[in-house]
Amino acid sequence: MNIEALINQYYSSLNENDLHIANYMMQHKESIKKITIAELAKETLTSKSSILRLTKKLGFSGFSEFKYALRGTSQDQIPSNLSFLGMQEEDLRGTAKLFAQQQTRPIIEHFHKARMVYCYGTGWGQRDVLKNFNRSLTNSKKFPVILESLNEFRMVVNRTVQPEDLVIIVSLSGDISQAEEVTRLLSAKKIPLLSITNLSNNTLASMATYNLYFQSTPIHFMGDDEYSLLPIFQLTDSLRREYLDYLIELNDSN
Repeated sequence: MNIEALINQYYSSLNENDLHIANYMMQHKESIKKITIAELAKETLTSKSSILRLTKKLGFSGFSEFKYALRGTSQDQIPSNLSFLGMQEEDLRGTAKLFAQQQTRPIIEHFHKARMVYCYGTGWGQRDVLKNFNRSLTNSKKFPVILESLNEFRMVVNRTVQPEDLVIIVSLSGDISQAEEVTRLLSAKKIPLLSITNLSNNTLASMATYNLYFQSTPIHFMGDDEYSLLPIFQLTDSLRREYLDYLIELNDSN
């Protein structure tokens, strides 16, 4: 169970107090596996009933079931002494594990039935990923439209996109400050949105209809943080392969 994914999934139903507790949980994943609900209430300056309400909003019967799920599937931390090549291997394994844990069938079905699929990447690298995804779908006869700029994205949202469509946004961090106004307009117009982001509690994922997560650990080198896009290529390729399996399944049933 990934706390970040749960928070993103139920974000719209959480109030300010819930988010305060959830933020503490995300910052202290290991310690909350061992403490009682009373101890957590003390640490967050809230009450046991507040924590109980939050865990129920997240789909659990109570705090004990929440802790059990957290112990069973928590993500291993990447060792700090791992080489850059080793970090890449860990990120690819983590991305594969995340994809296996996520409910992709509703995404695949919506992708197949959508009148049009529009894709926007928040950076040039993300747009390269989407172009590769688009090319890889040629044999499936599904042709997503790649939006090359924020202005093009804004124009399509204002004039073209319909509730029968699907919009896919790929962002490394989920920070969409430049495109937040346009993205909120999607929600206002009830346009289905699939977010593809690094695993974190982020703005984009909290606004989306569907979420897919990858794992990309920053490389601290020469004073800068560098992220690999390879896990995003891996995730979108896994999505494509699952879609092809879905098409084969449909063909066999006819």
